[in-house]
Amino acid sequence: QNRSKCYMNKLKNEKSAYLQQHVENPVNWYPWGEEAFADAKKEGKPILLSIGYSACHWCHVMAHESFEDEETAELMNKNFINIKLDKEERPDLDKIYQMAQTIITGKSGGWPLTVFMTDDKFPFFAGTYFPPEARYGLPAFKQILERVTEFFQNKQHEIKTQNAQIQNIFDNINTHSDELAEENVNQSTIDLLVSSFDKVHGGFGSAPKFPRCTNLKLLLDNHQKLDEESYYLLKLSIDRMCYSGIYDQIGGGFFRYSVDELWMIPHFEKMLYDNGPLVSIMCDAYRVFGDEIYLKKARETCEWAISDMQNDNGGFSSTIDADSEGKEGKYYVWSDNELNKILNDNELNVFRKVYIAYDKPNFESNYHLHIMQSNIKEFNDNSSVIGDILIKLKKHRSTRIPPGTDKKILTSWNCLMIKGLLDTYKITNEIKYFESASMSFEFIKNKLWDGDNLYACFHEQPEFRAYLDDYAFLSNVCIEFLKLQWDPEVFTFLMKLVDTCEKNFLDKENGGFFFSSILNQDLIYRPKLYTDESMPSGNSVMIDVLYKIFSITGNIRYKELAESTFNSSTASLKRSYESHCNIILSVPDYNPRRTIFIKCDKYKLKDVKEEVFNIAKLQDQVFIIDNNTKTGVKNVDAKISKGEFTAYVCEDFVCSEPIIDIKQLASKMRS
Repeated sequence: QNRSKCYMNKLKNEKSAYLQQHVENPVNWYPWGEEAFADAKKEGKPILLSIGYSACHWCHVMAHESFEDEETAELMNKNFINIKLDKEERPDLDKIYQMAQTIITGKSGGWPLTVFMTDDKFPFFAGTYFPPEARYGLPAFKQILERVTEFFQNKQHEIKTQNAQIQNIFDNINTHSDELAEENVNQSTIDLLVSSFDKVHGGFGSAPKFPRCTNLKLLLDNHQKLDEESYYLLKLSIDRMCYSGIYDQIGGGFFRYSVDELWMIPHFEKMLYDNGPLVSIMCDAYRVFGDEIYLKKARETCEWAISDMQNDNGGFSSTIDADSEGKEGKYYVWSDNELNKILNDNELNVFRKVYIAYDKPNFESNYHLHIMQSNIKEFNDNSSVIGDILIKLKKHRSTRIPPGTDKKILTSWNCLMIKGLLDTYKITNEIKYFESASMSFEFIKNKLWDGDNLYACFHEQPEFRAYLDDYAFLSNVCIEFLKLQWDPEVFTFLMKLVDTCEKNFLDKENGGFFFSSILNQDLIYRPKLYTDESMPSGNSVMIDVLYKIFSITGNIRYKELAESTFNSSTASLKRSYESHCNIILSVPDYNPRRTIFIKCDKYKLKDVKEEVFNIAKLQDQVFIIDNNTKTGVKNVDAKISKGEFTAYVCEDFVCSEPIIDIKQLASKMRS
């Protein structure tokens, strides 16, 4: 749309790629901050809060339809103070207002999130996407603006009453419950997950289909408890994600979700927070099923992350947009004309047999690569030709205008990618994955930690006090590095992170950890969350970290803190077991684990790692320590080395006699 005027609103100094996308809107956007609320109070206007993120397709749609429209902008500017918020920079605010939207409308939320609120930050009306004209059963956005303006001017009493009700709901969400979780919660959750499998195409439920990594992780860790059909369906689910359109068959990396039940057509955005955990899932699936396709996808996704997402400073960018040149998926799909020009006759014939579903275009008259189950044999039989095809298509694709990359570096998301890289390193022993993970870890330590506090986001400098996820995921990454290479400085850093988290996030009255630090003062409510969303919940990861620290140090305080955090989750857990898979995984009572300490001479480290990590069970926590290293942890140093190789296997917090033969250890680990 051509406009005669050039606009520049109050977002011009913001670093967020999402906010920068709206700098030239005719809407007078404010960033979240005191100026917006002071102006709302002074002018007697309600606030329109619009929350999204840079790779969000429907955020772009609403922007083009409404926020770039001068008539709509005039209504917004006249009647509202308008705030734009990047949900990836302020996930705490997003969680609060998503919850408020659900309370007000009774519907699940999403993005863009549209919230109307008073100058004291309390919402009185909310929704998600609104079209410019009434359609999809939704009213026109301009109608909403007019109705909300009238309601705000004439119904202040109703607004105050509703605000009090919302505050009351918030106040009661975090109160302590004495409910106890049932003893067989692990098996009950397995049964619920298995019952929700799509028995034809794999995955859970119907369209839209998300990978649901924590659900897959719980089943992989408990694969020995599955019957034959469930075991097959778990493998089918992971297979279909590898072969289908949710995976970028040309460039590597997974898209966010599939819009259909076949996993064929994705929503084309790529998120770092999906790809890190999916790499870990592929590594676990390889260890359970032994199928090379899983290790191949883990490697390819790591290669994609290193080449396309990792910056020179070591940090990983957050997202790649779904849209390029204003069209969703344009970068990834192919026309008949393009394929005829790029591929020779034999390659074109193989491409059609392998990648084309139902012998016709599958995305807006174009082809998006998808391997149906019936075409997998053709794929395997033509691996050499397929390699040539993918090289040609990738080369041609590199000449296209790519979708935008949001370059902000988020602590928690980087930690998920680090974990995926380290899991791949453990299996492959390829140092490039360890080095990439180390670069990101060093970046976080050097740029996002000031010695006392962690930060959540980096643009040109660290910004926004870290959230629970940042502390929990980074603590877990510290432990992953300690398993591979004990460094007393990393252990000290780990303990500082956990102690800072306890000080600033712990709900001392009811147990569990709040999502936001006590230092964040601009919230109407401090969320405390236990359910897994796209990422595992911060509380679940912190429970896991605390139990691991107890197994390392023997300090009972950390076990007690883990137990009290879990106990605070039971009311939430009982509402939906399958939404709490990572908490269930984190509790040794439900998923027993062994902690194995190995001390060996330096020259044996590489061989020991290679042998031990390949036979360890998924739940095993294995620490391999150079004989010359003094850990500074009394409980670890007390496990005396008896020579060039010594191992201690600890179960139920009791350790074995020293094992001095690696074959004897292997036998014990396999049992």
